[in-house]
Amino acid sequence: MSGRVNGNGKAGGDLSGAETVAASIRGGAESVGYRPRDTMPFRVELARQLSQWRVRIVLLILVLLPVIVRIALLIGGPPPSGGSSSATTLVALAQVSGGTFAAFVVQLTQGFLVTLIAALLYGDMIAGEASRSTLKYLLTIPVPRLRLLWVKVAVASVLLLAGLVALTLVALVVGLVSYGPGGIQVPGGPELTLGDSVGRLALATATGASGLLWAAGLGTLLTVVANSPLAAAGGVVLVSILSRLLDSIPTLGDLRIILPTHYSTAFSQFLTTPTDLGPVADSVLSGLLWALVLGTLAAWWFSRKDISG
Repeated sequence: MSGRVNGNGKAGGDLSGAETVAASIRGGAESVGYRPRDTMPFRVELARQLSQWRVRIVLLILVLLPVIVRIALLIGGPPPSGGSSSATTLVALAQVSGGTFAAFVVQLTQGFLVTLIAALLYGDMIAGEASRSTLKYLLTIPVPRLRLLWVKVAVASVLLLAGLVALTLVALVVGLVSYGPGGIQVPGGPELTLGDSVGRLALATATGASGLLWAAGLGTLLTVVANSPLAAAGGVVLVSILSRLLDSIPTLGDLRIILPTHYSTAFSQFLTTPTDLGPVADSVLSGLLWALVLGTLAAWWFSRKDISG
């Protein structure tokens, strides 16, 4: 059907559904007074992301992982008797107590798995909208570009943090139900109290999250550069793999401290005694620096990117 021309000389009959929504929202904004800070509310974008199956699957994986680990330990059978006195790893001590099981799950998931999840969440932010041809309609509402990027990053960060917290909580509950209300049995060391263990698990989770700041920054940069969410997420994963490979080469010496994954094991300081806070502080500082540099570059690129298709 050919488009009709309205009083302003604009075609009005060929508007698609997305264009119609954008036009109506834009008209409402003009009638009440346009305020950039009121466009694309955080709660609306959060609800929109939670309605997508990919986000639900990611969160479901994190929630169910402790249960899967528990089933795997059941299949593997009980630990050898007397192993707790000589075991030197959390793997061998996983079934000693509920706190130790939770610590084992946290240690197991930190690294490639959480990096992959961060890559999926941040890599889809803008590239996903571009691949679905909805990005240009969001910007014509109009939502300021930096406002759009900021809300997307905030929602992805909340989802990632919520998933990590849920993983730790579920692991602790599953561990306490399965192995009793004991604290973390430190390999080759004492058994911590349950209260101390809960605090340490919380700090380990927070440190692990800060260790993903580089992935958040890189994912944000790649999602505004690429038009494919798969390419953006894959770029984060590829950098993670290369960084870990380079970090395993001792001859690189102190040059390894600039690698984004160099402090990826800093969270484990809270799962042992004595606790050295030096690597934790270095991990947080490194993550903040990577996020600041990559995030600033992403904002600069997105503010100048041609989005016409």
